[in-house]
Amino acid sequence: MENKTKITFYSGLDTIGAVIMEVRYGNSRAFFEAGTAYNPAFDMFDGGVKSRKNFISDHIWLNDIPKIDGVYRREDIPDKYPDLISAEDFEIDNQAFFITHMHLDHMGMMGMISPDVTVYLSEPAQRLEFALEEVGLGVESIRNREYTDMEDITYVGEIMVRRFIINDDSYQDYSFYIETPDLKIHHTGDVFVYGKYRENMLKEIAFLQEQKIDILFCEGTRFFSNLDPEDFKEHPITPSFEPKDGLITKARLDERITETLQNYDGLVIFNYYEREMSDVMHFSDYATAANREIVYEPESAHLINRFFHKPVTVMLPDTYAKEPEYLEDIIASNKIITKDEILLHPRDFLVQNTYPNSLELLDYRNTKTLYLHHSGIPLGDYDPKNQRLRKLIEKCNMDYQKTYEGTDGYFSPHAETFQILAYIEMVGAKLLVPVHTQNRRALLANVHCPSYYATLREVYTYNRKENTLEVVDHV
Repeated sequence: MENKTKITFYSGLDTIGAVIMEVRYGNSRAFFEAGTAYNPAFDMFDGGVKSRKNFISDHIWLNDIPKIDGVYRREDIPDKYPDLISAEDFEIDNQAFFITHMHLDHMGMMGMISPDVTVYLSEPAQRLEFALEEVGLGVESIRNREYTDMEDITYVGEIMVRRFIINDDSYQDYSFYIETPDLKIHHTGDVFVYGKYRENMLKEIAFLQEQKIDILFCEGTRFFSNLDPEDFKEHPITPSFEPKDGLITKARLDERITETLQNYDGLVIFNYYEREMSDVMHFSDYATAANREIVYEPESAHLINRFFHKPVTVMLPDTYAKEPEYLEDIIASNKIITKDEILLHPRDFLVQNTYPNSLELLDYRNTKTLYLHHSGIPLGDYDPKNQRLRKLIEKCNMDYQKTYEGTDGYFSPHAETFQILAYIEMVGAKLLVPVHTQNRRALLANVHCPSYYATLREVYTYNRKENTLEVVDHV
């Protein structure tokens, strides 16, 4: 069949995020995700090193983003890459990128894509991204805010993409059902099965069961690199969509954080992932229930102002060598409070502190203080920043607590291993292809369905008779 669907992975098979998958039919192609891998051990673009004018070329050279013909502007891939075809010189009828959500490992390179290529990003996500860029927290970009809101169903040539809105409380988390004339595919993005996500995931699963999809491209974040696939031969993981093995529900996490804020007799400082607008809503509820006033840093306040169109309480950190231009607008739009006011009645406040402003903690060293580490950077022990932060907190004589860990169990924002396995079973695709994990082999050691271990830059077609992928080319 001449126009058989072709599938290629450019990145994201053995990393946390950075999935960039191409689905091609005829002379049209759709890409799913445009992320960069989370690798704090070697992150030249964390802000500590200045970006150069042609930062896209540097990202390619350092393998932070992949070589893909037809995606980058001619001026961004000069003579250094004679084998790479620019967007202007690439012969294609239709092409587009689809982004599931606003985590950097799913959209970190979207600003480097040529404006000649359509990038689908929800309107709320655009609003958040533009606010991030205004305060210097957005993605590096040459696109001049050229993104396209997505309808429920979108066509790229004969490739049909149907979005599932997994969470509409925030900037809209998506997953994508993809259909071509000869293939039915589903790309999960991240699998979240807690709280509001759960109901929407069950609706998505019911739809996919009805469609009898051919291929499921499923993330496996919680299958960590230290898991030995051999260990599962005699003791496989038992699938379960419900929490087990010490995993608590989102409702219990909410209760635990609220109880912490209510019972701690002192100041509480919190660190959350600023891109997560849902967390803004949750922490506002926690603070209200604990009778504390929540105080944000200016940059986060700006995101909340733009996204929710409401003012918040702001404290200015002592870290500006020169006040940024956007600060004047933030001061005019919000309630400003000083550190001295907070120190007069520390029990009345919940104060944000991001890693770049960590030295602000020194001003609370003589105050009973709890550092409540939620989902903000650094994310875990594998990040070198984490050890530095913990030492600083210790020097400040502060208490420290991770919201996701407790004596009554732990919380996981990603679907746990047993939940991923249950999801795979419930969807019932003919073929599973794991992605977005450091340990595909551990995931595959626990499944009882046909699966395929894909390789980067191989061009695949689906062999329906053998129910497998076949290599037809290499890019």
